[in-house]
This record gives sequence, structure tokens and C-alpha cells, in this order.
Amino acid sequence: MLPGKNAMTLVEVLITVSLIAMLSVFLVPAVGHAVQQRENGLAASHLRLAVNVFELYFSETGAYPEDVSRAVVPPEMADYFIDLEIVDESGYGWWTEVNELGGKWDWDKDNNFSYSVSIADPSVSQKQLEKFDALVDDGDLTTGRLRKVDTRYHYILEE
Repeated sequence: MLPGKNAMTLVEVLITVSLIAMLSVFLVPAVGHAVQQRENGLAASHLRLAVNVFELYFSETGAYPEDVSRAVVPPEMADYFIDLEIVDESGYGWWTEVNELGGKWDWDKDNNFSYSVSIADPSVSQKQLEKFDALVDDGDLTTGRLRKVDTRYHYILEE
């Protein structure tokens, strides 16, 4: 500001606005990327925990549970899900809610694969799902243990 004046000049306002605009050009994508990394990391953690629970159940019983609807805990696995705090005593928890990728967790039997933990109808971009695949598998949604079939992303436990 000029000496003796209480207002900013037009040039000062334009410089301030242009600096803010330049900073936002770098900040907005960085924040978006950080949000995607957080979503993918949390979804990957939940997927790994779910896979471990189903494999633990299989190792103790010799069989996987029957198929259930999306966001539903297989009844024979309720104690496993409660013990590992995947759901609470009332049956609610991250398995029953919309997940970090905007879809629903599901246990599938004979739905393209013998047994899989799947994410049904995620709402995030294909690019984010490819990054998610790179985090949990081979980075290619057509090969490996995590595969896309229609609107589902199956993490295959048994083909």
C-alpha cells in the first residue's frame, strides 16, 4: 500500500489474486492425490483384513462360507468379524457400510470365481482403481488376484 492510504491499489489486488491462483494450481491436485492415497490405503487395509479373516475361517473349518448379499456378514463368520472389530455386536461396521472406494464389500461364491472378496459398484475413477490394484496386487485389473468383472472388483481366494 502507498504511504498515507488505507486501501490497496488495483495492481496490488491483481498481484494478490494471481498469487493465490498460482498456489491453488499446485495445491488442489496435491490434495486430491493425497485423498486418493488415503482412500486406497484404507481400502487396501480393509481388503487384507477381510481376506485374512476368510482364510482363517477356511483353515479352521476346511471350507469357505456360503455366498451372502452385499455388505452382509456370512452368519457362520459373525464371531470372527466381531472378534477382529470388523463389525460390532449389532452387526454394523466397515464391512456393512459404503467403503472408501464408494462401493460395497461382498463375499462371493461362484460369482465368476469359486471364492472372492469383492467390491461391488465402486464410484471412484478407473485410474484410482488401477492405483488400488497396484497397491494390493499387480497393477493390472485383467490379471492377478484382483480382477474387474463387469461392475465388480474381485480379490480371488480360489478360482
